[in-house]
Amino acid sequence: MTKPAGPHPLIATLEAATQGLLFPSETDAPLTPFFWPSEAKSLTPDLVLRLAGLPAGTAVSTQDFDEFFAPVVTEEDWQNDEEKAEVRRFQALAKALKDNLKDVAVFRAGETNISVFVVGKASGGFAGVATRIVET
Repeated sequence: MTKPAGPHPLIATLEAATQGLLFPSETDAPLTPFFWPSEAKSLTPDLVLRLAGLPAGTAVSTQDFDEFFAPVVTEEDWQNDEEKAEVRRFQALAKALKDNLKDVAVFRAGETNISVFVVGKASGGFAGVATRIVET
């Protein structure tokens, strides 16, 4: 199997969807598209650590995709027009991830200052978006 030359074509789609978006937590962090070349058929916590370049033994947990995105894709009556526009952008990002990747999952690495990878199977490896959240 040959690996794609240059960046994975999905990266441009994800870059457009994440442009200027910040994932809210105790610190608002950007969402960064990524592609991990891999022959693996599925992701495990250990493989996520290795592909992300994180130290072995870092605590990794999974979270349901819809549960992870629920706070940012749910429009509320109290939101102003700008906030509602941001909700629509998060809805578009979630749709882009589900439409372009197989078996999308959310992996959380670390405690308190958490690296989050929303990742799924793509041609030639795994792709998705990464962000950081702080939970104290």
